[in-house]
Amino acid sequence: MPHGPLTLNPWGKQDFLSSDFDLAWGRGPRSIQVEAVVASQLILDDLEDLLVRFCAPDASGRIPTGACTHGVHWHAPVDMCATYNAKAEEIGRDLALSWVHLHDKDSVSRIAGMSLQALRARVEAAPRGALVTMKGKSEHSRSLSRETVLKALAAPPSALLDALGASAAPDDAWRAAAPRATAIVDLTRQIAETGEGPPTWPVCTSTHGHIHFVKKHPPFHVRRLASGGVVLATHPYCSLWPLWANALSALGLMS
Repeated sequence: MPHGPLTLNPWGKQDFLSSDFDLAWGRGPRSIQVEAVVASQLILDDLEDLLVRFCAPDASGRIPTGACTHGVHWHAPVDMCATYNAKAEEIGRDLALSWVHLHDKDSVSRIAGMSLQALRARVEAAPRGALVTMKGKSEHSRSLSRETVLKALAAPPSALLDALGASAAPDDAWRAAAPRATAIVDLTRQIAETGEGPPTWPVCTSTHGHIHFVKKHPPFHVRRLASGGVVLATHPYCSLWPLWANALSALGLMS
């Protein structure tokens, strides 16, 4: 019997989601913050590319949703590091799937293909005031209520997508490191393509300092696809929940 959805497990960590890179530093001292941003840029590019290729190999849109995790199982989408939805206007599916999974204990792999209307009905069937516990750092992000999910599903999808996009803006620490990180990535790629340029140096970005920076300043991407779909992504060490919590709060939907 089929166990669930299509699954891909790329175990070749030396080629995918690697934490070791050969980088061209150019001028200036090394920086853990800059190295962490470089690694995140490269990893997010690979992560988003793989997810889109796997979920949308053509324009059929036959795969409604998918996700990527640093762990083993398909958990609540808002707790994953990346999600794909074939229809951007159904981005609320991530929230509804998460609620039903956490509240009703249903396996995400078994309910991911349900229509958004069916998922909404499952949320509505829960008792008024029902809450699920979330792994949030601030008080407003430590739980998710039935009412918040229903209000989000009733909101215009464009407003939800705009709020997610605004909430994905990097913080000051990330912005400070980003220009040099981008320059290093561009120079490294140029050397790889032409074989000309300064020497590259091996850099390991799995140290405590690198991981601490990424977790304290998680990067978020909200990528609208030409097919009409949307991808939400963050570093595999992080979760999409802070992005969702900030977007819902900005819309005044957290209750």
